[in-house]
Amino acid sequence: MSSGRVDTNVFVHALKDDPQSEECRAFVLLLKEGMVRARLEPYVLHELSYILPRRLPEWNREQLGAFLLNLLDWPGIESDRSLLESAIVRWTSASKFSFVDAMLWAESMRDGSAVFTKNVKDFEGSGVEVPDPLPSL
Repeated sequence: MSSGRVDTNVFVHALKDDPQSEECRAFVLLLKEGMVRARLEPYVLHELSYILPRRLPEWNREQLGAFLLNLLDWPGIESDRSLLESAIVRWTSASKFSFVDAMLWAESMRDGSAVFTKNVKDFEGSGVEVPDPLPSL
């Protein structure tokens, strides 16, 4: 069984009709069935959160989030599932959160660290520490 990391373009080509589509669709099906294993990294999920709304404009954020959560359940997908699930759920439910903000939030919730940002309002009431002003000497 093959093992490696999957890139965003594999999913994008699987959604298109181009010379790579057939190969990518077949590979995605192998991932979905668990015949091949690949690691799904947070930065690839971030790219998908950006690209999928452009490829599937009829889908709202909730539908996109459901798709991404489903992707984490595919037998061939390896990931830091709990972290990515937390980020996806936060991104889906908090429209003011970008996916990167949702990842920062999820990581901070997991390890108790602060988020250093000047977009303090985006994190108000989210349960993470956001120092304002930023620490200085």
